[in-house]
Amino acid sequence: MPKKKKAVAKDEKFEKQDFNLFEALDALDKKDYGYYDRLTPEQQKKFVPFMLIHWMSAIKSNGDLSRYYVISTNEHANKYLFNERVMKNPKLQWLMLCAASPGLGKQFHQWTPHIKDRVSKLREPAKTKDIKEYFKKVYKSASDSDLTAISEVFVETHKRKMYLAEKFPNMKFEDIELLSELITDDNIHEYEKELGN
Repeated sequence: MPKKKKAVAKDEKFEKQDFNLFEALDALDKKDYGYYDRLTPEQQKKFVPFMLIHWMSAIKSNGDLSRYYVISTNEHANKYLFNERVMKNPKLQWLMLCAASPGLGKQFHQWTPHIKDRVSKLREPAKTKDIKEYFKKVYKSASDSDLTAISEVFVETHKRKMYLAEKFPNMKFEDIELLSELITDDNIHEYEKELGN
């Protein structure tokens, strides 16, 4: 009689090494605050919150829930994700992402294209046409006039950010973001006038 093979216990640390983006999105939809703690150390090393923010913020829906995901993800996670203290704490980043979720169960998340890298890094001016094309993909149900309006506001704000980045090259990106919201074009004009420009 042939001998039965002994069942070999699987070692989870070798079985689960990859971070599963879609499994993580499901956990976020359920507001599973303990999910990060259940990841293996290898999976935790592969946790990329920036990628999750990008996927999480866009769900396939034209209603209020879609708007909620965009606004809530920005308010609870995106604003703080690149803070130097938060960046050193991936578990905190996970908790922030969970806080952004309405906890209504599984949603269909979709990839939204990025604004051109050179524009987002303040190395190239934003063009209204390009920004409008980007927003058209993000806000599918928005009217043409609304898309034009938000694109023009983006471009004007971007000009201020580029000005600040050029004048103060050692300023941190998050400080440029904040300052660009506080100053106006008139403030810049007055500053340049005082400098004799």
